[in-house]
Amino acid sequence: MKLKDGLILREVAGQFVIVPTGKRVREVTNIVYISSSAAYLWDYMKDHEFTREELVSRIMEHYEGVTQEKAGEDIDKYLKILGDNNILEDGVVRGRVFVKLPKDFAGGAKKEKA
Repeated sequence: MKLKDGLILREVAGQFVIVPTGKRVREVTNIVYISSSAAYLWDYMKDHEFTREELVSRIMEHYEGVTQEKAGEDIDKYLKILGDNNILEDGVVRGRVFVKLPKDFAGGAKKEKA
């Protein structure tokens, strides 16, 4: 997985917010706030491809007293937020997909004349 390009993280009034730039402005339409723990991970994620397990490991190394189960749950929520807001390239197609068909496409089987 990796983060999509054209996204930056800013701290605004003590809150971390993901800000789309360029063409991403049309794709990321919600304001996405993340925690300081998620911002810590973002710093790594912005420059690397990563797995869920790598993120769990980074949280376990950075914070004391966090269980692997709790870290995994939190990472799952974080990745879902990023995916649902079109921020994460994870191979999942979200939203609408349009397929352009040829003009002569009838939309089904051809009817034969009797």
